[in-house]
Amino acid sequence: MVDEDRDAARAGPLAAGKRPMALSLLVMSPAGTTTVPVPASGRLLLGRADDCDVQIDDPKLSRHHAELRSGDLLEIVDLGSMNGSFLRDQRLAPHAPAVLGVGDAVSIGSTVLVLQRSLHVAERPFRLWTHGEFAARLDEECARADRGETTFGVARLRLVHNGAGAETQRGASPSTIFAAWLREAEMVAKYGPNDYEILLVDTSAADVDARSVDLAARLTAVGTGFELGAAACPRDGKTPDALLAQAARPLGARGARPPVRTVSQAMPVVGTLERMDRVVRRVAAGVINVLILGETGVGKELLARRIHELSPRAGRPLVSLNCAALAESLLESELFGHEKGAFTGASAPKIGLIESADGGSLFLDEVGEMPAPTQAKLLRVIEQREVTRVGAIRPRLIDVRFISATNRDLEREVAEGRFRQDLFFRLNGISLSVPPLRERAEEIDLLARTFIEQASRVMGREPPRLTPEALALLQRYRWPGNVRELRNVIERAVLLGSGPLITSEHLPAEKMESSPPPAPEGLAPAPPPGGAAGAPAPGGAERERILDALERCVWNQSQAAKLLGISRGTLIKRIEEYGLPRPRKRD
Repeated sequence: MVDEDRDAARAGPLAAGKRPMALSLLVMSPAGTTTVPVPASGRLLLGRADDCDVQIDDPKLSRHHAELRSGDLLEIVDLGSMNGSFLRDQRLAPHAPAVLGVGDAVSIGSTVLVLQRSLHVAERPFRLWTHGEFAARLDEECARADRGETTFGVARLRLVHNGAGAETQRGASPSTIFAAWLREAEMVAKYGPNDYEILLVDTSAADVDARSVDLAARLTAVGTGFELGAAACPRDGKTPDALLAQAARPLGARGARPPVRTVSQAMPVVGTLERMDRVVRRVAAGVINVLILGETGVGKELLARRIHELSPRAGRPLVSLNCAALAESLLESELFGHEKGAFTGASAPKIGLIESADGGSLFLDEVGEMPAPTQAKLLRVIEQREVTRVGAIRPRLIDVRFISATNRDLEREVAEGRFRQDLFFRLNGISLSVPPLRERAEEIDLLARTFIEQASRVMGREPPRLTPEALALLQRYRWPGNVRELRNVIERAVLLGSGPLITSEHLPAEKMESSPPPAPEGLAPAPPPGGAAGAPAPGGAERERILDALERCVWNQSQAAKLLGISRGTLIKRIEEYGLPRPRKRD
């Protein structure tokens, strides 16, 4: 590095003369290395959160860790992070800007950022808009199009979880891709987690299609999974609702446009799931609804995705919802959507997940956790094949195949009045049962080797081998969290190990060698709340398994949920149902 480069950077991204001095930020994190263009003006938010301009998979980073400010000066600002930011080995004071020059290195967590000259002109600044701002702008464009002043397009993009996080496998954040792809006056808004809506202004229908193909190619090039759809005004509709509904359908659903590309899930189709494939293919070819039964972590969502991919609906969206992850009011809005003004905070209309899945499949995970009022409304949707948004008057016709999954015994739930019998009959057109991992220990070797290869590929290293002692330990353990727990243990072992072998030292041997409580037989019913004084605690083996996990994690509910292979929301529900004392209630 030469002093004049640093002086030029400190004078702003534009050097003296006609040609702009293009700068980029080299990001070297545990997940890999990538280069991010530095805009001539504006700000880049760095951290772990989804809304960061530069999203970095580093556990030592705060969600919003630091900010790069580009203008007359190029500055780095620590945003009050937990582990701090270091420039030239000096810790930066929180919220105090520090001037950054070409060649300077900034350490944040386990990540190093280096400012460097770029061979290309820096991209214009990128802004991620809110859904409300997007909706208002879309209304304006529709009004302009109605007056004959313009044609435009709308696109919907959903990034698919691929085992390496929802961002791209090679480290490029969505913001980086959008910044290079968008034109002036176009906008991208955040619709939901890993879900974006895009406005393409002053462009023809043919150009909307071509731009969509180009975006798909850029996403494919960096190794991410995605579902992408687009609509052109007036070709595909003239109102915001019509355009967004059409854009919610992936490209592969409409004629000769390119198919959706998705990266395979982290849980492989091997062993029992592979042997079930013949039955799954026959089920997938039909139209009846499917109910998948099995304990938490056995691969029910993977089986649902397999059914969809083998069905005639494969070119249409597969939309997933965890019924236990949302409160009742939010669950209803997510499923059915809402109109503008339907309730406080509903500043714009929203398409529900059922509408988004039109022509495809809707996967309802943990359907046994669905509140009774929502069960009644879902039953009507299935029977009438139409959905009414919250606050709407007229229903909308839908064509959706419902695939549901549960770890509960729904027949017992029906008998005890906690699940609607008529809804159970509608969802249970045909049922598939996935056995727990403890009943198929012969598959552990193949599953472990598959997970080792996947984890090693993400980390960019040669896959290590399991020693016989480590494999024997894996095969003796009863795996209360099933295949999901096995995957987590293997990923941890690959991360901890640095040599060619995974030994028992890389495994949580103390936990695995202890005698775990016996796993529950079959599916777990929900126990009645409370109980008579002096009666034995409800839940039996499942209650003891949850209590054991909470004790091991010192009552850290997030860690205990991960150990059990369930969501934190489900764990909290179980704690309440089984009458387990919360940490704050304990002496």
